[in-house]
Amino acid sequence: MHKFNFGYNTSIQHCFSLALLSVAFLAGCTSDTAYTGTLRDSVNPGVPKSHPPYQNRSEEKEWIDPVGQLSLNQVISLSVERNPELQAFALDVQGAHAHIRQARLWSNPELEFEIENFGGSGSMSGSDSAEKTLSLAQHLPLGGDVGRRKELAELQMELSDWEFHAARLQVIVEATQRFVEALAAERRLTLAKQELDLAETTESIAKGRVEAGDASPLELTRVIVPVIEAELEMAKAKRNREAAYHRLSLIWGARTLTFSSVQGDLNLLAPVPNPQDLAAYINGNPEVARWTTEISARIAEGRLAKAKALPDLTGRIGFRRFNETNDDALVLGISLPLPIFDRNQGEILASRLGEASARRRKEAAELRLESILNSTYTELLAAQEEAVALRERAIPTANEAYEATLIAFQEGKLPFLDVLDAQRTYFDLQHRYLEALVAYHSNVAEIEALIGQRITKI
Repeated sequence: MHKFNFGYNTSIQHCFSLALLSVAFLAGCTSDTAYTGTLRDSVNPGVPKSHPPYQNRSEEKEWIDPVGQLSLNQVISLSVERNPELQAFALDVQGAHAHIRQARLWSNPELEFEIENFGGSGSMSGSDSAEKTLSLAQHLPLGGDVGRRKELAELQMELSDWEFHAARLQVIVEATQRFVEALAAERRLTLAKQELDLAETTESIAKGRVEAGDASPLELTRVIVPVIEAELEMAKAKRNREAAYHRLSLIWGARTLTFSSVQGDLNLLAPVPNPQDLAAYINGNPEVARWTTEISARIAEGRLAKAKALPDLTGRIGFRRFNETNDDALVLGISLPLPIFDRNQGEILASRLGEASARRRKEAAELRLESILNSTYTELLAAQEEAVALRERAIPTANEAYEATLIAFQEGKLPFLDVLDAQRTYFDLQHRYLEALVAYHSNVAEIEALIGQRITKI
């Protein structure tokens, strides 16, 4: 008698921890060194206080390629550290920081040289009556332009920081989902091997019955086809596993596979909080939280526009030489534009409208993410319910039916087609169970990215 318990008793012994930030299903690790602080630290309802690490390209270290088995925390660490797109966002933050340095600077003074009363007619025909002036001028912003520019540049850097954190979340989600697909690809290969083993076992039984004269040779030809099909499926599963591995490694920019496998347990299902509790964390998502900074930036733009509306005073001091009398004198002057026509009215109005627009966009972002959360939550519950029903009811029943059918076939009480039908039903349920697990874990990753929290902590 054969006992088959393929779907919910995996050979993968090392499982993930529920403490992993990205997905709640990966629990029960043998150690507590799981990847933590990713989503929670990437999203907080306040302004980001730390900026992404930046490494000068001339000082780039040589990455050590991962080998052996990879866990989810290793995959996330590799992805966050090496993903090219995420590195680009980190550079954008550094560029925004450079804009702050530029915004602090005053305008450069102007050095001016002027010569008058020469090259004319009469007494002015030569240079004896020339007057030479060397002066230095400086623009003096009366509206506090420098401080306002610095304030705006700092807020723009915070916006770049939010964009980095949003991109970081997406990288973590994608890395998690690709990791789940890699685990599923390994599981499909295991199922394909098991299906081939069963087909070969059935073929062996059929041969014994034919040799014993209990069945016709025609029955043997029928059992060969499932063996061939199982061999083809196993070859396909191997190719799909390699493709999943390659797709996983590309998330951290590696084009060559150096690791051998991935480790984790897809069977772990965490309790799902109610949607109201999850929705309470939406405001911490970077896609929403950034709009608070955006509103502040629009207000800062208005302050800068009002500061620019005040005319800048230009002060000038210089030294003048009178050739005709060989005398010297100081020159002092100021100039001030008259704000009669241009009082920067358009920029001031645009900043007010921009602030109002940012407030509406923040509300729209909240509604959009709540809608995504609701749909993802529905898919998550459906996947969880399906996985539990298949694992606890359908698969054990199908397993028992297959065992009974195989025994009856060995005793000559049932034809091979009944065995084949029971076997296909069993493996169809196994694959359906696996797809439900993949959907569950992928949706958990999406929800945790939306709320910036592990669902096991809510």
